[in-house]
Amino acid sequence: MALRTLITALETQVQLLEELFSLLDRETRELSDINLDAMAEINGMKENVASRIEAHSVVLRKELGEAFSRQGLSAKATLGELAASVKLQGNNDISRLHEELNSIAGRISRAIIINSEIAERFAASVTSSLELLTRVINQSNIYGASGGYQHRPAGAVMINREA
Repeated sequence: MALRTLITALETQVQLLEELFSLLDRETRELSDINLDAMAEINGMKENVASRIEAHSVVLRKELGEAFSRQGLSAKATLGELAASVKLQGNNDISRLHEELNSIAGRISRAIIINSEIAERFAASVTSSLELLTRVINQSNIYGASGGYQHRPAGAVMINREA
């Protein structure tokens, strides 16, 4: 029965990570469409899922510690070691869940890398556009008293929002 609670905890972890991946996948689409409102909404939803994952990790660590102890494994053993130990006793559930967790973790990692690259390129593009606009403003033509255009700086200054 104690192994069943660990299996339930691992299944919950898989579900939470699937939910996080779903949000990251949606974020990829919204980043590509430059939908800033949707990205703000997604960030709030990711924070909610992250806090639920963090809260559940306490339960999962407790269940893993008890399972390691029952199987005679070190407290520093891994889920893979536990899965191999339990598989020898004929239980494949832990091994299956271990593989699912590794799979979803890999997909999450790839989605995070893609989203970071998109966000960095977007920020670089915006920065480049703002720098161009600043140069254009600072090099504006001013009609002079002699009747011709004179090039002189107009004195525009960009203020960094983070400052």
